[in-house]
Amino acid sequence: MKDAFAQRPRLIGFTLVELLVVLVILAILAAMLLPSLSRARAAAQRTACLQKLRQWGLALTLYHQDQDDHFPREAVGTSSRLNNWAQVSDPTAADVWYNALPRVLSLRAAADYVHERAGFYSRDSLFHCAAARFPESPETLGNVLFSLAMNSKLRSGAAPVRASAIQRPSQTVVFLENRLPPEPKVDPAQADSDLGQPSSYASRFVARHRNRGNLVFTDGHVESLRGDQVVETTPGSPNKGKAILPQTRIVWTPDPAANPN
Repeated sequence: MKDAFAQRPRLIGFTLVELLVVLVILAILAAMLLPSLSRARAAAQRTACLQKLRQWGLALTLYHQDQDDHFPREAVGTSSRLNNWAQVSDPTAADVWYNALPRVLSLRAAADYVHERAGFYSRDSLFHCAAARFPESPETLGNVLFSLAMNSKLRSGAAPVRASAIQRPSQTVVFLENRLPPEPKVDPAQADSDLGQPSSYASRFVARHRNRGNLVFTDGHVESLRGDQVVETTPGSPNKGKAILPQTRIVWTPDPAANPN
């Protein structure tokens, strides 16, 4: 009887105290490993985003080689507006970057997703960074949201510029990570309207990879830069939340002496 009572506190070979000790050790190990796993996941997402931007850069190079040195249009209508699904899928939008460039690579254009919108917002989609944070159920919205966008300042009047007009190809942005409504700003003065539009520049740049964001430049190379290397954050600056002037490290316009703001 005494022996049976002595065995009662044991649970499948362990005492309750021993089980609690094991659980505490596991919790400590999990707490130690989670930050490392989070950093590894973030690094993988940043690398995947860089690879997608490299594809956009390659497609752009092939496009302007076949199109008499011209760039595709950056959007339907004015460059500072969202495009809806009707505009994206209209045949007249065939020369906009989100339709023209994927077809250069024999991939699906944005217009091809008009009846499969959930696929457009897939993490594997060429149009999006895997780390992007979308509003709830973006596929139900009338407007199309882009977490990667074309530089909206590459224009000559109403028309896209020629590649040969870019004076500093290695410093001039062609594609950038584009802020969506749920995502934090680099600077509080950045724009709040039309987030997710197909073309943007510093005012809507997002540093979604641990305070860094990815950009592809006209010469085809890709960089991951801190938010304050791309967006003016100096207190009191008239350009706060926009492009840094003078344009030296990062250039948005064909002529670096021009004011993109």
